[in-house]
Amino acid sequence: GGLIAVHAEGRSRDAIWQSLQRKEVYGTTGPRILLWFDLVNGPEGRARMGSELAMADAPVFEVRAAGSFTQNPGCPEGPITALGDEDIARLCKGECYHPSDTRRAITRIEIVRIRPQIEEGEDIVNLIDDPWRGFVCAADGEGCTARFRDEDFVAGAREAVYYARVFEEKAPGINAQNLRCERDAAGKCLSVQICPGAAGAEDQCLAGHEPRAWSSPIRLLPSDH
Repeated sequence: GGLIAVHAEGRSRDAIWQSLQRKEVYGTTGPRILLWFDLVNGPEGRARMGSELAMADAPVFEVRAAGSFTQNPGCPEGPITALGDEDIARLCKGECYHPSDTRRAITRIEIVRIRPQIEEGEDIVNLIDDPWRGFVCAADGEGCTARFRDEDFVAGAREAVYYARVFEEKAPGINAQNLRCERDAAGKCLSVQICPGAAGAEDQCLAGHEPRAWSSPIRLLPSDH
């Protein structure tokens, strides 16, 4: 399942709630990816994801991301001591969150830009850029940083919304191919193999996928709004 992450000043319920209120949050497909998305040159300095503000200049953004920790097999001592071997096997099949000291690589960063309609009927095809920018990262597990500017913002004189999407290196995931289609040369799904297949309980339904995280958006208005 997916996760929500918050940039909070503490671990108390109030601190986490305040982060949710100011939208300084992001989501992942499950791994504990680290993600920051900032407007670097806001009117009052750096503005974080979830911000809404007016800009007179071309905005400059920065994305920083680090992959989740690779997992050691089994469970660390704490859960085993608390629950015992029998409950560990029953509740989580003998596997727990058990991070190593090595992070998985972030392979790329994508930026999505959305410019909301000014009037009803305006063609949205030219207003949603997905992706708008893309950056390839070094596959070294040391994280990835990208900085970029929207030179069109001032001349466009219209609202714009930006968010960052980051991808980890490919990993096996349960049902990552969804219905596991058999496709023809044109990509049309001819038949499906719903999990579990003919192998029954031995079919772990694993397929390669790219774990990812999405930032909260940053919303910008021209300064005359």
